[in-house]
Amino acid sequence: LLLVLPTHGQNSVTEGPGVLLPPPKGACTGWVAGIPGHPGHNGTPGRDGRDGTPGEKGEKGDPGLIGPKGDTGETGVTGVEGPRGFPGTPGRKGEPGESAYVHRSAFSVGLESRVTVPNVPIRFTKIFYNLQNHYDGTTGKFHCNIPGLYYFSYHITVYLKDVKVSLYKKDKAMLFTYDQYQENNVDQASGSVLLHLEVGDQVWLQVYGDGNSYGVYADNVHDSTFTGF
Repeated sequence: LLLVLPTHGQNSVTEGPGVLLPPPKGACTGWVAGIPGHPGHNGTPGRDGRDGTPGEKGEKGDPGLIGPKGDTGETGVTGVEGPRGFPGTPGRKGEPGESAYVHRSAFSVGLESRVTVPNVPIRFTKIFYNLQNHYDGTTGKFHCNIPGLYYFSYHITVYLKDVKVSLYKKDKAMLFTYDQYQENNVDQASGSVLLHLEVGDQVWLQVYGDGNSYGVYADNVHDSTFTGF
């Protein structure tokens, strides 16, 4: 606060002890300062100042937490094939698969009566099996339709006469069987062989020799059979 006091014969302002100030310009002689007024209202905010110059780069901060897993990306281009690896251990044996179709050829036939004619194919007309019809009962011959290895066998009942039987392939005797008849007895003669056949080959049985060797016999209780497959 400024204390203003009148002096004898002059006007002056005292500020502090022993200091005199000249009166304000234009002031009336003998003026007295009033009581200070109330503080005014705050003014409106001023405009934002200009951006300051960038500061120096700070030190690198600590690593942040790992974020969530992202979506799967698109499949990349296939790379170059690598070197061949070592063989692995063998796996377990698998279940048996379905077998491929197998071509079959088989027959089994028998006699229905006694044979009395030598040197011609024996006609076995009693059919046990002839599903493929590769055996011809009218000629007594087996006709090969599938090339391969075949097994042939025959079992002959011998009665009343000796028996000489041969197995033929393509007009050539391949196997001979002889059985001598025993008086008042029934005997058996048999033979078997493996033959490789081509398509068109024929196989049959026939009695060979003179007319005294046709003791091939069959009735309702005695069979003479011819089989091949």
